[in-house]
Amino acid sequence: MNTVKPESIALFCLTPGGVALAKRLAAMLPLTCFTSEKLREEGFIPFDGGFANTARQAFTTYTALIFIGATGIAVRVLAPLVNDKFSDPAVVVIDERGQHVISLLSGHAGGANALTRYLAGMLGADPVITTATDVNEMSALDTLAFQLNARMTDLRTAVKTVNQMLVSHQRVGVMVGWPN
Repeated sequence: MNTVKPESIALFCLTPGGVALAKRLAAMLPLTCFTSEKLREEGFIPFDGGFANTARQAFTTYTALIFIGATGIAVRVLAPLVNDKFSDPAVVVIDERGQHVISLLSGHAGGANALTRYLAGMLGADPVITTATDVNEMSALDTLAFQLNARMTDLRTAVKTVNQMLVSHQRVGVMVGWPN
């Protein structure tokens, strides 16, 4: 599981409105903010080899990526890199007016859902989370496992099976074994 580390969040903005929102967010939590040379302000890092190249590099080095702009831009740039919900970084998208914060990738295991709620709370925005367990106000197995620092022999299969059971309103039992 990937854990969002506050010091390891990259933020990308492509418009003046995005830069303004990024400055607000950067005043509240540690972020590495990237933008174009044209929009660059103090504290911002210009794209290295263009936006897509910089975002793709960040995907492999940061625990979370925040895009201020259209969801489609984030999807198109990151699509070739998306691999696994248990190892991909959290990806969150915010519209440039700060009205909607969208959990896009690695919601549970990557921490995008938690980051989305946190950012939405800071901005007074609507968090947009679409994972079935969350919208049905249920604790997902992967989230619970992370909170309990639990270990499972086949987490991937267990998460898929148990979360499906939860959203299908089936009973789920949890057995906890303590080490001797």
